[in-house]
Amino acid sequence: MNISNFGFNPSHLANTTTPSYPQSQEINDPLVDENNPLDNPLANTEKTSASTIQSSAPSPTSEELQLSFHEGTSLTISHSQLALLREKSLYFKTLWSGNFQETLQHPLALTQKDFVLLLNCLANPKFEIPLEEITSAIQLADYYELTEVVTNLEEQLIDGYKSQRFEPFNSTEESLVRLKELLSFARRCQLNRLKNYLEFTVVSALLNQTVQLAEFERIINHLSDEIKKLNFSENTHLTDAHFSVLKECKNLKALHFEACQILTDAGLAHLKPLTALQHLNLSGCYHLTDVGLAHLTFLTGLQHLDLSQCWHFTDDGLAHLTSLTALQYLALMGCKNLIDAGLAHLKPLTSLQHLNLRGCGYLTDAGLAHLAPLTGLQHLNLSKCENLTDVGLAHLRLLVALQYLNLDNCRKLTDDGLAHLTPVTNLQHLDLSQCWHLTDIGLAHLTPLKSLQHLDLSRCENLTDDGLVHLTPLTALQHLDLSYCYNLTDDGLAHLTPLTTLQHLDLMGCKNLTDDGLAHLTPLIALQYLDLIGCKNFTDDGLARFKNLAASLNLTIIN
Repeated sequence: MNISNFGFNPSHLANTTTPSYPQSQEINDPLVDENNPLDNPLANTEKTSASTIQSSAPSPTSEELQLSFHEGTSLTISHSQLALLREKSLYFKTLWSGNFQETLQHPLALTQKDFVLLLNCLANPKFEIPLEEITSAIQLADYYELTEVVTNLEEQLIDGYKSQRFEPFNSTEESLVRLKELLSFARRCQLNRLKNYLEFTVVSALLNQTVQLAEFERIINHLSDEIKKLNFSENTHLTDAHFSVLKECKNLKALHFEACQILTDAGLAHLKPLTALQHLNLSGCYHLTDVGLAHLTFLTGLQHLDLSQCWHFTDDGLAHLTSLTALQYLALMGCKNLIDAGLAHLKPLTSLQHLNLRGCGYLTDAGLAHLAPLTGLQHLNLSKCENLTDVGLAHLRLLVALQYLNLDNCRKLTDDGLAHLTPVTNLQHLDLSQCWHLTDIGLAHLTPLKSLQHLDLSRCENLTDDGLVHLTPLTALQHLDLSYCYNLTDDGLAHLTPLTTLQHLDLMGCKNLTDDGLAHLTPLIALQYLDLIGCKNFTDDGLARFKNLAASLNLTIIN
C-alpha cells in the first residue's frame, strides 16, 4: 500500500524557501494529535536560511500593492486580488482593516509560496494540487478562513480517492491507523462530504469484503470511535455474529442494511446498544419478522426508519414502534400484510413528517382515520392502496401541513374525494395518475391549491378540455403530466397559456392534438421539456415552427 497516496505525508515538510508553488508543499501535517487543536499551521514550518530568495519585485504601480512575508520575500498583487481575499476570508478582512495602509506594511505570518497557493486556489476553483498534499492545503485554507477553497479542495481530494479505486486503503495495521487519522481530520475540520465518503464508501467497503469474523472485529476496533455511518446494503456473507461487533461503535448514527437478506431477527438484537442511532434502513430484508422489530424499541433516538419491502411484518410488529416518538421518516412501502389496525400504532408518532404506505393494498378508509393525529405530516404516499375511497380522503382534511400527496392507482377515488383536499392548501405535489373515475368536475376542487408545483393527471381518461380550465389559477405549476388523457384537443391546451412557470409538460399519447394546439404553448417561456410521443397529428411544419421557439428556450422536445 502506498501511504503517501492518502493525501498527507510528513516527509513533504521540506525547508525550502522558494517563493512559488513547486511540487512539494511546505505546510504542517494536518493530522495533529486530538488534544492539540488546529493551531496556525504555518507556525515554525520554515526558517529563513542563506538560500532564502529575497524580493526583487519592481515597485508597485497605483493599481498594485506590495506584500511582504515573514521570510523576507515580497510579492506584488493587484487591488482586485486584495479585494477578493478580503471578500472571501474573514481573516484577511480583519487583518486588513482599520489603518489599511499601515497594516499592509506588516509582514504576513506565512510564506510567499503558501500565500500564492491560497490565491491560486481562490482565483481558480479547479486549481489542481498533488493528491498527497491536499489535506495540508485544506488545513492552510481552513486556518485563513477561506471556506470556498476548503470546499473545492475537499471535492478534489474525494475525486482523487475515487480515481484510485480505494488503492490506498486496505486492512493492514498501517493503513487502518492512517485511515483513522484521516477520519479524525475530516471530523475536526468539519469536512462532512469527505467524512461521509470515507465512512459510507471506504470503511464500509473494507468491512463488506471481510469474511473472517476476527478480521472484521479488528477493523471495527481500530475505527469504532470515528465511525458514524456504515453501509452493508446487499451484503451476502456477513452473519449475525459480524453484526454483534457493531456494539463497539457507540457513535453510530446511520446504518444501511438495504437488501441485506442475511440479516435476521437475531441480528437486530445486536443493535440495541446503539442508542445514538438516528437513521436505520432495513428495506428489502426479507427474513425480518415482528420479533425483530421488538429489538428496535430501545432506539428512541431514531428519526429515519425504512422498513420497505419487509413482507413478513404485520400489525403486531408496528406495535413495537410506538416508543420511537422522535421518528420523522417512516417507510412501510410494500409491507403487504399490514391492515388498518396496524396504523393505529402510529398515533403516538406525532413527529412524523414523511410516511410511505405505497403498495399496502389491504389498507382501507378506516386505516386512514388513524393518521388524523399526525398533523405534522408533510409527505404521504398512498400509491397503489387500491381499496381507498372518497371516505378515506375525508380523514386527510386535518393534515394541513401536507406538501406531497401521492394517490397514484387509487382507482376507487371519484370527484367527491378531491373535495376533501381543498383545505390542504400547502400541497405542492399531487399525483392522481390512473385515478380513472376522475372527471372535469373533480378538477374544479383543485383550484384552491395555489401552491401546487407538480400535478400528475396521466391516464385520467375521462378528462376533457373543459376540465383544464380549472387549472388556470394554478400559476405556480412547474410540472404537469397529461399523458394518455385521450379526450384532450387543441382547445384544451389554450387553458394552459397562463401557466408561464411550467417547465415540464407531458402530452404523450394525446392523439387528438394538432399543430394548432402547439401554438397555444408559445407563451410558456419557462418550458424545458415537452413530451409529444404518440401525438401523430403533428406535421413537420408545425413542429418546425415550435422548434424555432424551442431553440431560444433550451427546450427538449420528445416526439
